[in-house]
Amino acid sequence: MAEQLRQPFANSRRTALVNAAVREFATAGYRTASTNRIVQAAGVSKGLLFHYFGDKKSLYLEAVQTCIEGLMRRFDERLGPTSADLFERLRQYTLAKWSLFEEDPTTFAFLQEAMTDPPLELRDLLVASTAEITASTYQRLFSGIDTSCFRPGVTVEQAMRVLTWTFDGLSKQYATLLRQQPLDLAGIRSVMFGEVDTYVALLRRGIENDMGSAGT
Repeated sequence: MAEQLRQPFANSRRTALVNAAVREFATAGYRTASTNRIVQAAGVSKGLLFHYFGDKKSLYLEAVQTCIEGLMRRFDERLGPTSADLFERLRQYTLAKWSLFEEDPTTFAFLQEAMTDPPLELRDLLVASTAEITASTYQRLFSGIDTSCFRPGVTVEQAMRVLTWTFDGLSKQYATLLRQQPLDLAGIRSVMFGEVDTYVALLRRGIENDMGSAGT
């Protein structure tokens, strides 16, 4: 019975450490993050941090894994049924992702740095620890796409890669903007969603007109 009572308490302290670590890493970055500030924010002893995680490196990896798993669950709930149209599906993904960013910009700032500019000594470990989630995400992204309107020779993977680069780049642009200068989220949402629709139309129709294509 005593063990059953201790377990939820231990889990709550571990969760508090991970949450405090996410905030610290998002604000200070991995190298300058302070374990002293993390334990102070979590309200636990420094010895407990090392008891649960061993070192700052393991705490960082645990924080990344926890954030990704939590965001993926919330993302699936937010997304709902997806369109078989490639462009509409990427639009749905981008807007759902942004709505989660609005709710929790700190977590997204932390994950963006971890995924795009990770500490060199953690890069291989991060790739290995997130490989299964990444593969599952892309599998769902590709699944059930209607390819009847594709040009001959264009695969779903090729098309999705181009579109993912476009929309991921757009999301990162606005996420960086918000980190540099806190702005009105509703205003940013309006501008960004307008850009998403513009890029969807541009990619669907192509850039060159018929005369431009004929002249090359």
